[in-house]
Amino acid sequence: MQQNRPTIQVEEQFKIMADSAPVLIWISGLDKLCYFFNAGWLRFTGRAMDQELGNGWAEGVHPDDFDRCLKTYVTAFDGRADFTMEYRLKRHDGEYRWVTDNGVPRYLADGSFAGYIGTCVDVHNLLEDQRAKTELLNKKALQSEQELNEELASINEELASSNEELLVSNEQLSIATEKLSVLNLGLEEIVDTRTHELSISEHRYRNLVNSAPVAIATLTGRELTITSANEMMLQVWGKSSSILGETALNVLSDIRNEQFFQMLDEVFATGKSAHGNEVQAILQHEDELQESYFDFIYTPLKAQDGTTESIILVATDVTERVHSRNKVEYARNRVRSMVTTAPIGMTILQGQDLVIEIANYQMLQVWHRKDDVIGSKLWDVFPEIEKTEFKGILEDIFIEGKPFKVSEALSPHLETESYIDISYDPLFDHHGKVESILVTVVDITELVKGKKLVEQSQYDLQASNEELRTANEALTLTNENLEKVSAALVQSMADVRANEDRFRFMLNAIPQQVWTADQNGALNYVNDVVCKDFGFNSDQISGRGWQEFIHPEDLDNCLDKWRIALNSGQEYVVEFRLKFADGTYYWHLARALPFIEKEGVKLWIGTNTNIQAQKHNEELKDEFLSIASHELKTPLTSIKAFNQLMARTNKTEGFNLFIKKSSDQIYRLEKLIMDLLDVTKINAGKMSYNMETFNFREMLVATIESIQHTALNHEIIFATGEEMVYYGDRFRLEQVVHNFLSNAVKYSPNGKKVLVDCKIFQENIIVSIQDFGIGIAQENLSKLFDRYFRVDNTATRFDGLGLGLFISSEILKRHQGNFWIESNENEGSTFYFGLPLDQSIATIISEKNHFQDKHIIIKYDDDLKLIHMDWKGFQNLKTVQNGCLLALEMLKKYGAKKILNDNTHVLGTWSEASEWVGTELFPQMEQCGLTHFAWIYSQSGFSQLSARKSVDVMIGNVTVQFFTEIEEAKKWLI
Repeated sequence: MQQNRPTIQVEEQFKIMADSAPVLIWISGLDKLCYFFNAGWLRFTGRAMDQELGNGWAEGVHPDDFDRCLKTYVTAFDGRADFTMEYRLKRHDGEYRWVTDNGVPRYLADGSFAGYIGTCVDVHNLLEDQRAKTELLNKKALQSEQELNEELASINEELASSNEELLVSNEQLSIATEKLSVLNLGLEEIVDTRTHELSISEHRYRNLVNSAPVAIATLTGRELTITSANEMMLQVWGKSSSILGETALNVLSDIRNEQFFQMLDEVFATGKSAHGNEVQAILQHEDELQESYFDFIYTPLKAQDGTTESIILVATDVTERVHSRNKVEYARNRVRSMVTTAPIGMTILQGQDLVIEIANYQMLQVWHRKDDVIGSKLWDVFPEIEKTEFKGILEDIFIEGKPFKVSEALSPHLETESYIDISYDPLFDHHGKVESILVTVVDITELVKGKKLVEQSQYDLQASNEELRTANEALTLTNENLEKVSAALVQSMADVRANEDRFRFMLNAIPQQVWTADQNGALNYVNDVVCKDFGFNSDQISGRGWQEFIHPEDLDNCLDKWRIALNSGQEYVVEFRLKFADGTYYWHLARALPFIEKEGVKLWIGTNTNIQAQKHNEELKDEFLSIASHELKTPLTSIKAFNQLMARTNKTEGFNLFIKKSSDQIYRLEKLIMDLLDVTKINAGKMSYNMETFNFREMLVATIESIQHTALNHEIIFATGEEMVYYGDRFRLEQVVHNFLSNAVKYSPNGKKVLVDCKIFQENIIVSIQDFGIGIAQENLSKLFDRYFRVDNTATRFDGLGLGLFISSEILKRHQGNFWIESNENEGSTFYFGLPLDQSIATIISEKNHFQDKHIIIKYDDDLKLIHMDWKGFQNLKTVQNGCLLALEMLKKYGAKKILNDNTHVLGTWSEASEWVGTELFPQMEQCGLTHFAWIYSQSGFSQLSARKSVDVMIGNVTVQFFTEIEEAKKWLI
């Protein structure tokens, strides 16, 4: 039947699956042009396939988003990198809808690049919800501001009276505190001594119990209080150490076997030990009931008067042993059932005594015996064959474990002449030893007799030989045709298997989680993305189902919507958090559609799209709105207060003072609004740059003078720098310097000076700005240039939106520059940024095993069989990629498996390249045979952060080790 079913080609299979998927799918080729869109895309846009092909799809992209989308796509395509972008796409009704587009490179089975495949998800409603929430928060912030101003006046009056009462209370508390301090000193000495003694005793006891190779617990009193339980016992119960001190009846109420508690009660009553073997218990582990079996013993611990004080419980989990025995028994029962219902004679001979364990009706007919022979030895039932060759055959089967077959044998134990085909097949126990023999007998007496009659009739058939010869020729021709058909069928089956592999490969190329479920909703397939995310294989995930990975708070809603979709046959859409292999939950948007055939649902096809970034952005926006409402409200409140004071004063001197202070607050408000506009431009890719040649030192001097006018408590000292001409956007670079100087003044309230220096080093302009303020903790250095991040000191809180350094970093990146910081908490910080004067990379190959340019030296050490990379000076994405790709070529050429990567001479940071190194370079080097990578740290803290980030995001199994000395690294590699 299976051979007659038509074969569906892999392209058609993928088209059916893609057209049924609840997402928009597109595929492009090596020319970057799209050649396929699924039905979901065409339904969404309302356009035909030929309208969308090539660059036709771009007609539906919103004009404001097109340039950004095209740049993201082309950059990722050229770099063979994954990408995610959001843009507005015109729906069939003319409305522009926000979509999230995820694209990944496609590779053929031979590893060659074939283009890109991507999926789009409509997130318009999600973004609209976020905007509505933002408007609501703005309204609430305005309302809160009005209420706050009204409450401040009454609160100030209450604070004045409260301060007088607090002064009296503080004097009384000071006297009481001195008395308590003396008393505490005496108590602390007593407590420390007693605590030390108890700690030693408890430590010895816990070591004894926890080191035991079995599960041990102590139950005290008739109420069975759990006073101790080692880790093995806690694992058996599925509990944590928090249960200590609770009663066993409360903690183990989910055990579905009352025998355990009855025996415990008897041990307390009688004072005698009790034990059980292979006793069943139903225990709950992680919200799932599990059947287990245990061997256990309850031993009473008695007081001096002979009464039982507590019970020691020692248990061993024998579940595997019980299950193994049950499996063997199940297999035996299946064999017995097969023997009983078989249409041919079958029997099982147990052990080397050949006891007839079972014999079906057909075998008894062959033997001409009744079922009373079951349980008897074969030789007792058929003594006439004990001394024949059959006995030796059966003994050899027990020794060698090999089957034996005989055709057209004369039955030795039948009274009449009978012929049989007989098979002896060994049956093995769980140790692999032969424990019985399955005997299969087919009575072919009539066939053999007929054969003999045919032989006797040969003479009569000679007359028909001529006709038979003709028939044989036709039969030969038929056989030849059958052989061709068989060969074609074999080739067809091979094509089916190949198509199936290609179909799975195409599903696995989709960058989202893809899954299918049967018509009843049972999960039956997941792609490789799901397996990688969850850390299990496809069979394990299908067996467990989604419930184990969905966050408990989201599970009920997911199941309700899934049941509704199954009953109605409508689209399934839900958001939930999924638990990945590292234990972290990530937000996903799940969509599933039914595949309907012949008016019935045959299966469900679904995808899970990771929307963690959108959720995180929503949280950041909420947090930012809170900060922005506060920061914007502060100058507005001050302006309002100064205006009220101006309305009340009649003095010109006071009036001018209020005007100046109000003007300062307006400038502050204007600065906040400009920062917000710059971030909006950066996000939209519309930050404009006016590139021109200008005097760099002159720009620094002008910016310093501008800041010095407002920083009256600080002296900004500029070391005499070189005259230098630079090509860039003067206004934007002034913005960077202005921001760095403002921060230096703001975060050094007690400092008296700020030092500025500028010099040319290794064809780079290096600017440093040093303050002597609060400094920055090491753990915060890597976050400093993140959007909205602010440094808060325990004693002082500084204003601002946390956008200045983020904007500065983007400006420097557009100038191919970089930045880094050196800081010690409570001592001050030095901010550096570098701008390259010459961005060309001239490669010099001095020898066949030696590459060199001004950024790196690469050489192959034939003695140590490793590649040595020595980086020089400042680095950026371009220089890192160029040097690493040269090292990759040398790795392929010499077949080296180890690399010595020396960053000793690296200056500044190269953070923009760290992710590329971890996710793209390391996998390529591992394919070329790399196994060990010794990384020597730079003296620059930011360079070290970039190195650690590369290893944190690294894909693959290359062993990486960090060092501070080159000789230690060499020893490790050798």
